[in-house]
Amino acid sequence: MEISFIGLVGICGLLAILAYFVIVAFRSGSKYSPKHYQTIPLLTEHEQDLFWRLKEAAGRDLVVAPQVVFGAFLKVRTMALVDKTKARHQVAHNRGDFIVCNKEFRVVAVIELDDATHDKSAQKALDRRRDQLLKTVGVKAIRYRKMPEVAKIRSDLGL
Repeated sequence: MEISFIGLVGICGLLAILAYFVIVAFRSGSKYSPKHYQTIPLLTEHEQDLFWRLKEAAGRDLVVAPQVVFGAFLKVRTMALVDKTKARHQVAHNRGDFIVCNKEFRVVAVIELDDATHDKSAQKALDRRRDQLLKTVGVKAIRYRKMPEVAKIRSDLGL
């Protein structure tokens, strides 16, 4: 059987492509590289300041948790004619700057530190939607534009 020059080049090209993909797959495997990932602080400096004020205001009565996704404390109830997966995805990836829980770890408030990005009309609409969701499930939504005093936080939390 005779192979033409073009056929030989084609076979070599295919083998080279296959070898490339095998090498890439082998290298990427389950290894992580610091070229691709780095750690960052969980909170911005402004959020850190608020966290410590929240802790002071809450004392031993409440638990303060930063950067919690709503899916950690909201569950979609099974209902007729409701696409449970779609309903869950609509809320599960929302994240609260701070979640405040009672001693039984029931969420009592979600506290947001709003910056200038919350001035845009699209963001305002999303914020209203989230606040309405929280109100519906009995969770207080508290928004601060500037750093509140500890007494203000205590008052807003009903302490």
